[in-house]
Amino acid sequence: MEALRAEPVGEGETEVSSVQVVSQVLSKNSSNVFLKSVGIKLVPSSTSSISNESELREQLAVEAKATVQGELDDHKKRSEEAEERLARAQKEMEEMKKLTKKNNKAMEENNALLKRILSINNASST
Repeated sequence: MEALRAEPVGEGETEVSSVQVVSQVLSKNSSNVFLKSVGIKLVPSSTSSISNESELREQLAVEAKATVQGELDDHKKRSEEAEERLARAQKEMEEMKKLTKKNNKAMEENNALLKRILSINNASST
């Protein structure tokens, strides 16, 4: 038991618990009846911990992928909304340019008309 307990723990692995060590030793040296009667599950070997670790890694990868996909979808939605706002602003700006051009033309026509009226008025008063 001391040898199992003293084994170095690899990076990313958890330390083997006392229950796991006892379970491994008893499963090798005595009948499984005792262990089953006290409710201890046998740990057959390190393959179960490896499979559990790989299952956990897969689960974490799936969760991480789902989280990243959710964030990506959110960013895409925000980007589309920003593009729509930009398109509306550009359309409004074009309409304002057209109105400004139309108003400038009308103002030039009014100025020309006013100059004619003033020149007629000046000519008639002399």
